[in-house]
Amino acid sequence: MKYTLKVYGNKGVVGMGLASITKQRDADRVISWVDQARRGDVQAFEWLVRHYQDRLRSYLAQRTDHSRDVDDLAQETFVVAWRKLHSLEEPAAFSGWLVTIAKNLLRNHQRKQARVEPTEPEHLAQLLDRDPEDGSDLEDEATLSVLRQCLLKLSHEAQRTIRLYYGEGYSLHELRDALGIRHSTLTMRLNRYRQKLRACINRGF
Repeated sequence: MKYTLKVYGNKGVVGMGLASITKQRDADRVISWVDQARRGDVQAFEWLVRHYQDRLRSYLAQRTDHSRDVDDLAQETFVVAWRKLHSLEEPAAFSGWLVTIAKNLLRNHQRKQARVEPTEPEHLAQLLDRDPEDGSDLEDEATLSVLRQCLLKLSHEAQRTIRLYYGEGYSLHELRDALGIRHSTLTMRLNRYRQKLRACINRGF
């Protein structure tokens, strides 16, 4: 007996139906893997890792300038997820739960790095966010004064970009969307602005 598939409407409707079916099947697989992993099935959790690792790395890469940290943070995220999987009440919420773990680990990592040995961008952020009346030492206060003068020499666009990124804590992804430019263009601009500020500070503005 032959079965004939009847198509009603346009091809777009059919495509949307297939996409919905595929999405639902993926969701069902994830729920099944999470259920199995919560019962101690290591292979099921490995399937979850393979399913989400690219998206997780992309999420982390958009939020840190240090690419070497992405792999370590992604791995740590999955380790924490495996250890705390029993606390996840809804298997369907695994994706958002995983991102929350990654977000917290990234925040803690950035705070730790800032306390131990701030990089130039992090030091710049600290200076931009500092209150002149906070009792800073004279050397940093002098640097801050020069930095503010140097900022005024930059274009309005450059000042806004620096304030959003270093002062208000926008991620690269958020800043890219706010400015309407490509990721590569944004990183090149930030690097160029830092070079201008460094040269200006070294000159004493």
